[in-house]
Amino acid sequence: MSRKDKSLSPQGKYRNVSTKQTTRHDREDSFYRAGAEVTVAPPMLSPADLLTPEELDVRWRLAVRDRLASMDLRLTGPAKRLGSAEELDLGDLLITDWVCAQVEGTRGRNAVRQDDDALLLLAASAGRQIIETADEAVVLRPGTVLIMSTRTTGRFVIPDHLAKRTVRVPMSALSSFDAGGGAPGCLLLDTAQSPLANLLHGFLMSLDRHIGRMSAAEVEGARNALLVLIAGMIRAGRPHIGDDEFLQLFRRRLEDWIIDHLAGGPIRVADLAAAHSVSPRTVHRAFASTGDTVGTVIRMHRLAAARGDLVNTNLCIAAIAHRWGFCDASHFGREFRREFSLSPGDYREAHGCA
Repeated sequence: MSRKDKSLSPQGKYRNVSTKQTTRHDREDSFYRAGAEVTVAPPMLSPADLLTPEELDVRWRLAVRDRLASMDLRLTGPAKRLGSAEELDLGDLLITDWVCAQVEGTRGRNAVRQDDDALLLLAASAGRQIIETADEAVVLRPGTVLIMSTRTTGRFVIPDHLAKRTVRVPMSALSSFDAGGGAPGCLLLDTAQSPLANLLHGFLMSLDRHIGRMSAAEVEGARNALLVLIAGMIRAGRPHIGDDEFLQLFRRRLEDWIIDHLAGGPIRVADLAAAHSVSPRTVHRAFASTGDTVGTVIRMHRLAAARGDLVNTNLCIAAIAHRWGFCDASHFGREFRREFSLSPGDYREAHGCA
């Protein structure tokens, strides 16, 4: 069976896509419940099982929303379909291969408010995509790597057909790695000029050759290696400018203190200020310099630490919740599901290494 005949489970193992015949009513109901599942490309199906072009487009739009970010989309060329997508997940990192027709997209402030904070990594293998933000315009093409925050508004244009691989990284996943602050609004690097971007690009584009044979522990190791490369690229691409540079460096000191004290109970702004002999206002300014709040950063680190215990230990869920400062197992479950779209128990079953 070729790669196009398969999709991937969260553990990196292949799973078959069901294509059984149903009534139109049942098909529409299960289709909308499927939500973010991989788009089924026509070559996988017999003629009797083909979804309508309208159904395929809705499925593609849902995949864009759930695996990248919310946005308004419209076709601009003669193609009758927006495109197709295949999943290649690496733990909680949502990796997707896209084939896109000529399409335009717009992402406004309402869309930003609908989504959780995440980082998007894009690499094209054919064609190009023009991205316009409030501050700049960049072109994603083969040989470039683009990193964006889901907080960024703007529009994009695909003037011709495009093939790309994308990664959606929850900010809680990146919080365990030193990126020098929050996610950049828009960072484009050329692999011909940046050795680190070249290394990241090669690692990302080669994953499909190995992931199907990886154990759960190997998937976790590959996930962490990709996050190290992403964090390093963000850190290397940050500008260095006066007071902002000081605040970003100070933010890193504050974040290190948070990590060291996560298991010690509630962390308040006043505690951070007193430990560093500054005012609470300075603490807030330091996190605001990278677009974050103190509460958001503390929550990300608690979730990242709890995820690590779920994957790498046999501690019960209630003990993990207590260890990392959640009120109880129910509170932990709600916060975890909001970030990872799975309950702690289901996540451990899917990704656990212990």
